[in-house]
Amino acid sequence: MSRILGPAIHQCFIYPDFDAALARFAALGIGPFWVLHSEGGVAKYRGEDHPLSMSAAFCYTGDTCFEIITPHGEQQSAYGEFIAANPQGGLHHMAWFSDDFDATLATLEAAGTRYNVVQEFTHPATGEPIEIYCEPLGVANPVLFQLVHHGPFDAWFDAMRDAAAAWDGSDPIRDARPLMAASMGKQSG
Repeated sequence: MSRILGPAIHQCFIYPDFDAALARFAALGIGPFWVLHSEGGVAKYRGEDHPLSMSAAFCYTGDTCFEIITPHGEQQSAYGEFIAANPQGGLHHMAWFSDDFDATLATLEAAGTRYNVVQEFTHPATGEPIEIYCEPLGVANPVLFQLVHHGPFDAWFDAMRDAAAAWDGSDPIRDARPLMAASMGKQSG
């Protein structure tokens, strides 16, 4: 993928126990973790809208971003499907930027990548996909690839990376919302 799409922007691990997963990664001395708990969301999963709730955390080490997700309860989602197949958790997806999903997918198909779109999130106002998850075909239990549009969250990811570079080891688990609001406010201000 990177030979076609460039460097990945993050890799996501899904685990059944959110706190244990954060502790496992924190033992490496990386952080801080920026945590969000999401309830009442909706994702299009295998062509149908389904409720979605989860806990997610992001952290950086250098330019490498890790995402940790734990889905809440049994659910019809790419995350729930993964935990059902991998009860201990593991690598779920890797993400790349794409400003035109159709063009990126056409480029991947031309290079021989066959896939199914498994899950997508849409812009609430326009209904247009803002991120999609795809599974390579012909692979048992594949690692998915995610395509993400550039947008308002870019500044937040930059702020998390910068905070990690200056991190002194204190306050390793943080609420993501204040940094998100501050960094996205700077971008629009």
